Amino acid sequence: MPGSLAAARGTDFKTRRTPLPVAQLSLLLLLRFTESASTFVIFPFLNELLSSVTGGDGSRVGYYAGVMESIRQLLSLVSVMYWSKLSDQIGRKPILLLGTLALAVATTSFGFSKTFWGLVVSRCIFTALNSNAGVIKSMVGEITDHSNSADAFALLHVPWAVGSSFGAFSGGLLARPHDHFPDIFSSQFWVKYPYILPCGLMASLAMFACCVVFLFLNETVPTGFMFKHVVLDSEEEPLLRSSDHSINKTSTPEPVPLKLLLKWKTLLPLLNYVSIAALHASYNCIQPLFLAMPVSLGGLALPPREVGIILGTYGITNSIFQTVMLGRLVRRFGVKSVFVTAIAAFIPIFTFSPMMNLFVSINGFSYVVWFMLGCQLSCALVMELGYGCVYMFITAAAPNKRSLGATNGLGQTLVSIGRIFAPVMASSLLSLSIEHRILWGYAAYIALMLLTVGGIVLASRLPRRLD
Repeated sequence: MPGSLAAARGTDFKTRRTPLPVAQLSLLLLLRFTESASTFVIFPFLNELLSSVTGGDGSRVGYYAGVMESIRQLLSLVSVMYWSKLSDQIGRKPILLLGTLALAVATTSFGFSKTFWGLVVSRCIFTALNSNAGVIKSMVGEITDHSNSADAFALLHVPWAVGSSFGAFSGGLLARPHDHFPDIFSSQFWVKYPYILPCGLMASLAMFACCVVFLFLNETVPTGFMFKHVVLDSEEEPLLRSSDHSINKTSTPEPVPLKLLLKWKTLLPLLNYVSIAALHASYNCIQPLFLAMPVSLGGLALPPREVGIILGTYGITNSIFQTVMLGRLVRRFGVKSVFVTAIAAFIPIFTFSPMMNLFVSINGFSYVVWFMLGCQLSCALVMELGYGCVYMFITAAAPNKRSLGATNGLGQTLVSIGRIFAPVMASSLLSLSIEHRILWGYAAYIALMLLTVGGIVLASRLPRRLD
């Protein structure tokens, strides 16, 4: 029977889905796009930039990339929980505005930086004043219900994918404009600051998003000072309901103390979020380096433009794949099954890199390498389905709506811990294994595959149904 089949697959969504709140959701998607584009714009030229500011030793670039990312994530341990909890009190909108403004300042500063520590400080400006990722997820949980949450969270990942594509294309095509477009960018300014053009473009985008959100985004926290009363559809059943499952228009639940969030029901999806984010951060850290490094050092020796095109094409494909497939797969197989499959996809992802390098070393670059790279990126598409799934688990596990910001903030804090150690471990082990030829220079990929096995075990502990 259809009902029993749906229950067996862990899908507790309504048959008749509530229409998505398109206007408000679009504003949140704009913020996600802006943040993603600003994050990925540096990847095509990161290897080149770090080499230039650290003395030109290509074999040690991995160390610097890992240190920069880990310092940024360490700072987020201090900041993200504070801003997330504050959003439960003063509202989501002012926190989003502050974070977006900080993104514009940080991206501009990165483009002007001429030293390694200047790059680190620029990245830290954004981290210290931004908790947009958790706050956006909180708002999505507040404006959707059980019937449309899968589609909403799938869409939430789409602008991240599109932004990564736009950022990668911009970073690859607009870096060093004096070299590529000498007739237009003839000034010595572009020689002195070869990466300010793509960074400045991202900063302008962030300022535009800040203005649009200020004008049109509705506050969702009743106690927020920017809150305006709006009439909601009386038939909507929010994804996160109050404990008595009733709607009280005259009062709202209070945020629960932090210690009440430290229960297994809440911690389990958060730990799974840490698992996928840490593995993904490791992949994001070493993949651009792998594409750009010389073949003798374990890479594919691709120029920044080709790296940008590859990452950009992947972003476009990912945006379409997430939009079309996540909601359908969750309703067909259940949120847990999709998430476990997404975690398992890391194993072939980390397997293909050494395979490609070995092939290029022996046979040279050919269509076989492009085929293997396409297979690796296809597995990455499956892996990124896991984010929408884990967001649904986290939203459903929060004690109440007023604690949703703190719950997502705790998740972002724990994720920061994973992102502190995972990228620096992966990039440092990559450099160490290359220098000393540990396991033929591929020790980093083998270690990441072993960590993936632990992630699969943790994912198997999740409940089959969203409670």
